[in-house]
Amino acid sequence: MAIKRSSKTNPSFSASSMTDLVFLLLVFFILATTLINPNNAVRLTLPSSSSQEGDPSVISLSVVGDKTTSSGYQYIINGDQKYTTVTEVAAALQIEYAPFEERAEQDKPYISLRCDEKVTVDALVEIIDLTREKKYKMVLATKDK
Repeated sequence: MAIKRSSKTNPSFSASSMTDLVFLLLVFFILATTLINPNNAVRLTLPSSSSQEGDPSVISLSVVGDKTTSSGYQYIINGDQKYTTVTEVAAALQIEYAPFEERAEQDKPYISLRCDEKVTVDALVEIIDLTREKKYKMVLATKDK
């Protein structure tokens, strides 16, 4: 006795639901990436320290946010010399570091870098690149607890 099936399945594939899914994912990722602020994408938190020991540096460099300058930052060397661009800072650091050039490598001073909380990673990287190319020794200062 031969049993015949009355309903046959259709072997074709419908891609219409797949295009809807791809479209929804595309819209989601476009909206998600436009809502991300690049300055908040990489958060830099400075380490904190309760140690009262002073740093061995002679040269202090502070980076402070300043909306009146074109770069958006003000660079302060040793608390009194103020600069607005990284090239000015490079020239000033070379002058500050010149008396120590004759010393042995282990006796050269550190540049103590202090950054305001509003300083972006890009500005910090510019200063780090500057000190690396001149082979200055640098420490990133911590904030007090």
